[in-house]
Order: sequence, then C-alpha cells, then structure tokens
Amino acid sequence: MSNKQPFLIDLSVLLLFHARVDCFLQVWEEVKKARPARLFFYQDGPREGTKDFEGIAQCRELVKDENIDWECEVHRLYQKKNYGNDPSEFLSQRWAFSQTDKCVFFEDDDVPSQSFFLFCKEMLDKYENDERITMIAGFNTDERTMDIKESYFFTRVFSSWGWASWSRVVNGWDGEYRFVKDRNQFKLLQKKVNQYHQKKDMTKMVIDHAHSGKECFESISWSYMLLHDGMAIMPSVNLINNVGYGSGAHYEGGKLSLIPKRLRKIFTMQRLELEFPLTHPKEVKEYPDYQKRFYLVNAWNNPWRKVQYSLEELWLNLLHGNFQNIVKSIKNRILKTFGLKKYT
Repeated sequence: MSNKQPFLIDLSVLLLFHARVDCFLQVWEEVKKARPARLFFYQDGPREGTKDFEGIAQCRELVKDENIDWECEVHRLYQKKNYGNDPSEFLSQRWAFSQTDKCVFFEDDDVPSQSFFLFCKEMLDKYENDERITMIAGFNTDERTMDIKESYFFTRVFSSWGWASWSRVVNGWDGEYRFVKDRNQFKLLQKKVNQYHQKKDMTKMVIDHAHSGKECFESISWSYMLLHDGMAIMPSVNLINNVGYGSGAHYEGGKLSLIPKRLRKIFTMQRLELEFPLTHPKEVKEYPDYQKRFYLVNAWNNPWRKVQYSLEELWLNLLHGNFQNIVKSIKNRILKTFGLKKYT
C-alpha cells in the first residue's frame, strides 16, 4: 500500500525547466503544496561550453519520484541536446497537451500563489467549450485591478508568466507559420492587430519568428488568439511572481537596479490570493482600460514612455559604470529606430 497522500486538485500541470535550481525550487514548492493530479516535466538539454550539467542534475533530483509525496500521474521528457527557450516552450506545450485536455503551464521562474491552481481549475471547467477564450493568465501588472468588482475580467493583452489553456487551443497553433505565407491570412492578422490596438511591431515580430526556423510560442499563440478573436481571462489580483531576472540559463543576466523604476515593479510586486467563491462577470466582454495601463507600463505604442525609460536606463548604467551595457543599448535603439532589429 502506498504511503503517499491523495492529490488535492484534479488538474494537469506542466513544468518547463532547465538548470536554474534556486528559481525552480520556488516554483516546485508551490506545486507540491497544490498536489495536482497530473504532472508533466519538460527539461531542455545542456548548452555547449557551459556548466549546465550540475544544475540540470540538481533540478531533476528535485522532481524524482521519491520527492513527489502524493498520488499523481507523472510524465517526463528530458532533452539530451539544448533547444533554447524557443522552441522549448512550444515543444513542451504540444507534448503535454497531446496527453491532457486542460493544463496549467509554468516556466522555472513563474512562482504561483495557491489560489492560482483553484482559479485555473474553475476557469478551465467553466469556459472549456467557449471558443472566445484562449488563455487563462496569472500575472496582473496592476497588482490589484481596483476598478473591477468581479474576481476576473477579459483582455487581449497578458503575460505568459504562468497560464492555463485547453487542447482545443494549443492543437490549433500553427507551428509552421502558414498564416504568414498565406496572403489573406496575414492581411487578416494585420487587420486584427489594428482592430484590437495591439503593439505596432507585432507583425514584424511574427515575420521575424517565422523566418527564424524555430517555433516561437509568443508569436504563434498571440496570432492564434487574434485570428480567432480570442481573449484571455485575467484575475483581478496578481497571482504570479517572476523570480528569474538575472539568473542566467535561458536568459541574459542583469540587475534589477539597472531597470527603470516603473518596469522594476513588474519583478517586485506582491503575489496575492483570490477570494472564493469567485464573483463572475455578467458578460464575456473585453475590458480595455487594463490594456491601456499594461501598454503604459511596458511602453508599448508609447514613444514618450520609451524615451523616458531609455534615459533612465542610461543614467542608471552611468551611475554603475556599465559602459558595455550603454553601448549595447544604443546599438539596439538605433536598430529598432530604423526597423533593423530582429526578434529572435
């Protein structure tokens, strides 16, 4: 007879991780508290010329069978070679959703609150057959959306730091970017970008990703949402912390102290808990005010805020004597100004 505890919630959870043990441990501790019924572990392989092997082994040790103290179904896919963040996100999601109809996704730096699991379960069941909804988000840049009385709202802008969806959505993603090659589909995408006031360089990002030879989750999933007039569900309070900035692995290192103050808030805001039972919106309708605030924080479609961020970043790097960062930033800004900066 097994000495393991029963699962607490009938939910599938996919964890994408690599070699960042400190980050992954924080995510894993929250998953362990939630005790979902199904676990999917996807790990990218070691990068050439790095010391990834130790971190990779330590991450695997955390999620060995003997370290899972509840009854659950476990699936693992550990790559031998390194694919990078793209296409690992897309590959891991397609793999998991081929085996489960509904799933929650975390990268190794997306630390959830406990109510996020309950929220996802209820939303996945309630909106399972509602094709207007393509994603359930967890990271709310407002921290608290004070002008919403309900427990959640609907939006077409969201972060991919902790989310959930359905196989009906993920199986519809076009990893070959045929919608870019199809002139009518691409014209429709451009129309939707304008109609829904998406960031102006989105179509360039899609084209760059299509030509990269990799399946890039961000452009594929976002294009699917727009082409299908979809929306995401956003909780009225923030349920995710991202703890990965500057920790290496798939991302460039950096210091929070060098980020403009308003952007720094994204990495330092509170992780809160939703109250249950949930209060549901009366209708499925986009809430545009959130998009305006989201764009302002990220300086999307806002040249003055971009200038402000650039000047603040320049000043912070000067204070810290980071002249290499300054040169790199100036080069990137010139490339972006003339449309020469490629999304990778």
